[in-house]
Amino acid sequence: MQKRKKKPNKKRIMFSIIVPILLIAVAAIGYASLENSKKPDTGANDTAPPLTQEENDSAVPGIPDVPGEKRVSFLAVGDNLIHERVFTYADQNAGELNDGNYDFKPSYKHVKDIIQKADLAFVNQETIIGGDHLGISGYPAFNSPKQLASDLVETGFNMINGASNHTLDKLFEGIQHSASVWREFEDVIFVGAYDTQEDADTIRVIEREGIKFSLLAYTYGTNGYKLPNSYSVPLFDKDKITRDVERAKEISDVVMVSAHWGNENTYVVSEEQVAYAQLFADLGVDLVIGTHPHVIQSLEWVEGKNGNKTLVAYSLGNFLSTMELVDTQLEGMLSLDFVRNEEDDTVLMENIVWTPLVNHFGDGTFRVMPLKEYTAELNAVHFVLGEQKPDAIQYFKTKTKEIIGDKFDIDM
Repeated sequence: MQKRKKKPNKKRIMFSIIVPILLIAVAAIGYASLENSKKPDTGANDTAPPLTQEENDSAVPGIPDVPGEKRVSFLAVGDNLIHERVFTYADQNAGELNDGNYDFKPSYKHVKDIIQKADLAFVNQETIIGGDHLGISGYPAFNSPKQLASDLVETGFNMINGASNHTLDKLFEGIQHSASVWREFEDVIFVGAYDTQEDADTIRVIEREGIKFSLLAYTYGTNGYKLPNSYSVPLFDKDKITRDVERAKEISDVVMVSAHWGNENTYVVSEEQVAYAQLFADLGVDLVIGTHPHVIQSLEWVEGKNGNKTLVAYSLGNFLSTMELVDTQLEGMLSLDFVRNEEDDTVLMENIVWTPLVNHFGDGTFRVMPLKEYTAELNAVHFVLGEQKPDAIQYFKTKTKEIIGDKFDIDM
């Protein structure tokens, strides 16, 4: 898949010119007839006033950009890491501390409008929602409140990844609870943590504008926890990946993969990432969404053995967290349009944009913001950046350009 420039539609152009002219002519005839019925014929050539732009718009509604084209907007963000300071803030937002109530929505309010506008929105829910009865906990063995799921869905996310190195932090019981929680939401797909073999064998598909999208997920490991069975957590395995992608292609138009891979806290893509990216491309995967390194990594087209192109975002970095390294505060949001041409039934990717985000905390709030909206005042009170990187805004702009390059649009 490659970006395709939209060709001007001649039929639409002619239609948009001719129809308003005809409407003006009809209005003119009607106006002249009415006026002639009220006064004697003076021989004057009465004409109707020209239509305003508002009248034109209302008279010629709903012309699609390109006839026969279906367009679905997509967005993805990285690791949603619910550290203790994050869930304590959510606890405060919901009322008294330790009352069992949480409200995470304020942490996402600065990006909510962007996320809700997308037809499909992906997030890596790094920490397991293992059941409040097991005790809510942060690093190193996470367990996030059930309320988090509702708040993510309300924020606009409908594609959720659960395959990470923390998937087994609350063992199989945590996976069972998490799977049951996500099944409560209609039109939301959850991948990467399965409570039965049948659940694991079911390819997740979500449909928009008649286009079917499948999502697969794999993680490099589970922090040393032994797998309780063969199906609960999907690990990187070439044979399994090959089978899964083949099955997904049979029932969907677009195949996406959530890949929890790479080395933490480095901008450098590992050899293993490159090797699996090539495998995904050779199998005909359309989009790979990389998570786990906690910092952003490159965005590239990878050519498959059949000449196809796979878009690979090696790492989107974090989303919400309280990690304390400077570079983990810079994040990425990937957005694009999937476009189906009804004439040849192809689905391509257009309008690919990388939007830098900042993870802000340290002034009593914990929130994610677009870099272009981040201020020097906020930089100064950031728990990490305030002392370590007072020029973080410019540093993040430079680092984003360095990592993403000039092959894709950057919104900053």
